[in-house]
Amino acid sequence: MKSIFTFLVLFFFSVSLFSQAGDSRKKQVTKVSKYTLKLDKNTKKRVTSNSELDAKAKQSAFNLNYSLYLKSSTANKNYTALLTAYSLDSSNSELYFELAKYYEITNNKKSKKVFCSKLKSTKLSPALKEYAYNTLMSVEKNGILVTYGENDTYPIWVLQTLENVRTDVKVLNYDLLVNSSYRKRIQKELGLRFSRSYSQNINILIDVAEKNTSKPVYYSLTISHLVLKKLKNKLYPTGLALKYSKKKFDNISVLKTNWETKFRKSKMLSSRNMESDRKMHLNYVLPLLQLSEFYKNSNLTLEYQQTNNVILMLGKRANKLNQVKALLK
Repeated sequence: MKSIFTFLVLFFFSVSLFSQAGDSRKKQVTKVSKYTLKLDKNTKKRVTSNSELDAKAKQSAFNLNYSLYLKSSTANKNYTALLTAYSLDSSNSELYFELAKYYEITNNKKSKKVFCSKLKSTKLSPALKEYAYNTLMSVEKNGILVTYGENDTYPIWVLQTLENVRTDVKVLNYDLLVNSSYRKRIQKELGLRFSRSYSQNINILIDVAEKNTSKPVYYSLTISHLVLKKLKNKLYPTGLALKYSKKKFDNISVLKTNWETKFRKSKMLSSRNMESDRKMHLNYVLPLLQLSEFYKNSNLTLEYQQTNNVILMLGKRANKLNQVKALLK
C-alpha cells in the first residue's frame, strides 16, 4: 500500500472540513433584538438605563481586549488582553480553549484543568469526545501527536486531563509550537530537535518529524495540507492519525486492529449527530478506504461490504456522497 494514497485521499477531505486554525479566532458577535429595546411610550425614543450603559461599556471593553488578543502575533499572543477579556465576560465559552492553551504554555496544570472542565461542560459533544478517544487509540504507546486546531486538540486534553485517558501520548498543538519559549520547553522535556528560527511557522510542524526520526511521531488527520504535501510519502494512516516513517511501514495490520478492537463507534454510527460532528466524521473515510481495499483483496466479503456501507453513510450525512462514491470506484 503506497503512502501517497494517504495524501491523495486526505487532501480531498481535510480541506472540506473545519478550518480549525480559525475556529478559535472568530470574534464574538453580540446579538441584538428589537424586542429587547426599551422605548418611551409617547415618543418611541429609546430609553437607555444606567445599567445598560454599564453593560455597553463592559461589552465594548471586552471587544477591545479580545480583538487585541486575536490580532496579536501567533508567535507572541497578547495573553494579558485575553485575561482581561475573560475578567469582563467569564461566561464566554469562546475564550475557554484560548485560556487552556495559555495555561499549557505557562505549564499551569491546575488552571488548564479548570478550563478543560469548562470546555467539557459547554462545548464537547459526545461524538467529538468519541472521535478524540479514537484518535488517541490510533497512536502507539508514548507517541507524539501533532494537532492543528481547536476540535482536534481540546477534546483530547479533556480526556487526558479529566479522565486520565492515554496520558502517555504527548499532544503538540500548532498554535503552541510557534511560541519559541514553549518550543524550548518541549524540546527539553521530550528531547526534540528544532531549528533555531523559522521563516515559516508551518515548517515547525514538519520538523517535529523530520528532525526527530527516532521518535514515534503522528499527525492528526486535520493537519495542514502543506504538511501532507511535504511528507506525503512518509505518512501512514493508523486510524484517525498518520504515523510518520522514513521506512516503509505496514500500517494495515495496525489499522485493522485499531478499527476492529480499539475504536468506539456508537456516536460515529448514530444519525443524531450535529452537522459539525458529521463533517468531522468524514476523516474516518481515509482509513476505511484502505481497510475496504484490504478486505476486498483478502476475500473478506462481509467485512468489505460492511466497511463500504459505513463509508457511504458517512459521506451521505456530510453531504459528500458523490465524492465518496467516486473514491470507492
